[in-house]
Amino acid sequence: MTALAELVMTDETPFDFYLRRQSDLSAVDRFAKSSTARPLAGAPPQQQRYYRNLLPATAPGPGQQYGFEVDLDACTGCKACVTACHSLNGLDDDESWRAVGLLHSAASGGSTALQTVTTGCHHRVDPACLNGCPVEAYEKNPITGIVAHLDDQCIGCGYCTLMCPYEVPRYNASRGIVRKCDMCQDRLGVGEAPACAQACPNEAIRISLVDKDEVVARSLITRLVPGAPVSHHTSPTTVYRTSRETFRSLVAVDEDALRPAPPHPPLAVMLVLTQLSVGAFVIYAVLRHFADPVVIGALRPYNAAVALAMGVLALGASVGHLGRPLFAFRAVIGVRHSWLSREIVAFGAFSALATLYAAVVWFGPTSAAGWLDVLGVAVAAVGALGVFSSVMVYAVTPKLWWRARTTGTKFGLTALIGGLAIVMLTSELAAVRLGTGLPARTWTHVVTPAAKALAVACLLKLLFESLIFSHLRPPRARPRSRRYGRVGDSTTAELRRTASLLSDALLRFTVARFALTLVCGVALPISLVSVPFHGFASSIGCAFVLGGCVGGELIERYQFFRAVSAPRMPRGLA
Repeated sequence: MTALAELVMTDETPFDFYLRRQSDLSAVDRFAKSSTARPLAGAPPQQQRYYRNLLPATAPGPGQQYGFEVDLDACTGCKACVTACHSLNGLDDDESWRAVGLLHSAASGGSTALQTVTTGCHHRVDPACLNGCPVEAYEKNPITGIVAHLDDQCIGCGYCTLMCPYEVPRYNASRGIVRKCDMCQDRLGVGEAPACAQACPNEAIRISLVDKDEVVARSLITRLVPGAPVSHHTSPTTVYRTSRETFRSLVAVDEDALRPAPPHPPLAVMLVLTQLSVGAFVIYAVLRHFADPVVIGALRPYNAAVALAMGVLALGASVGHLGRPLFAFRAVIGVRHSWLSREIVAFGAFSALATLYAAVVWFGPTSAAGWLDVLGVAVAAVGALGVFSSVMVYAVTPKLWWRARTTGTKFGLTALIGGLAIVMLTSELAAVRLGTGLPARTWTHVVTPAAKALAVACLLKLLFESLIFSHLRPPRARPRSRRYGRVGDSTTAELRRTASLLSDALLRFTVARFALTLVCGVALPISLVSVPFHGFASSIGCAFVLGGCVGGELIERYQFFRAVSAPRMPRGLA
């Protein structure tokens, strides 16, 4: 009941009415006057009762776990929960485990409805952070269901920040690790509510018991709040309650905000160079069945050396992404469940086999030539498995820009483009050095077909990448769903934000990427084939082709990370 309605229904004068309202203490004042000690498990009943409704009466039973329950009607956006969480957990100045966002809606008559939303870790039934972590730095308590992070085990790879659709784990650069909310489980262990729940003056946050099967069933048909990521990915246990009927029609104030994501340069370099290295081995394995055996025999040592060098540089760059690189050896621990661990294992095996292959090619006895081809095929196969693992690392995240068919096509074409460019350069270098008629034969049997295939591959990839801009067209009107989790076409909205980023904030990189690839990946290879010349000049031309293609792919991979714009929990309150 509003204050005006209450006043109309009484005989009080406005002056008396407001005096009476002011005499009613706030929740904070009531608590301050009635309790001076924290309500520990052994505290007197008169102190415990002030937190009795913030915790469940019993511990979780079979099929149950703890979960946050938020009364949105009581949330005023005061951020007491954010401050308490920050203070109790000793977070750094730029670190926060809880946030408050804002939903709004332009209602008829020009009025606006507002709703604040407090959000933190949702301690999900199937936590993505735990599933993706390559070092098993997460654990889910089998009794309480709380998902906790093990700081000492973390190597700072940050993969959990990509896996979590709610942006809960936060990377702490000063410590080199990720940290997150653990529902103040040490306080829960002594019968005390989490800091965020205790600090809320309106008791909008409490801990409740949730049934896991019900959580999973609910996550299939709805989202936590309007605009939030889909819930079926990990089944969050947080329950948001409200009596506001218009809640389903609200939208986040930052729904259309365009924010480039972190670029992750070491990952971009690692991905491009590993795919170039694998591509070179695969292209060579294919060429040996079709090209002149003499030419292929002369090409093999140089192709193996350059491809191996690319792979070694890639692995070196990947370590630069870690916050604690000295503990990189732990990254294989999660191979049973983490695609990142599988990627590391695959490329580790690829590097070992490629090193053995190059050593045998350059220094091995001639008697080893019989099984050298078998080893080369094994190198190519293991490398291809590594590229597939790289695709899955991003495909399993709930981000449409990184879905399997998009990422797989990009990574596969990068391997093809890089492999062809490397084969062109190494073939020309080998032919010029060895002489004896090899340059002309190499140009005919290797460089020319590789250049033509490279131009086609570059054009296909640019065409594929340009398809994202079709989402810039105005979306078709769609009826609103009765379920507040399914309003409009979220797929179109997410990819439209990505397309907008590529054509606005990242436009100069988009132009540079297309221009560099068209010049060095299409025009220059065609020119080399159209006007054949051999020797130093042709080697320089092939070097420019490789350099331009690598540069173009690095820009594309930079945009791969920067342009992702998946749904997230509402923000908007600084």
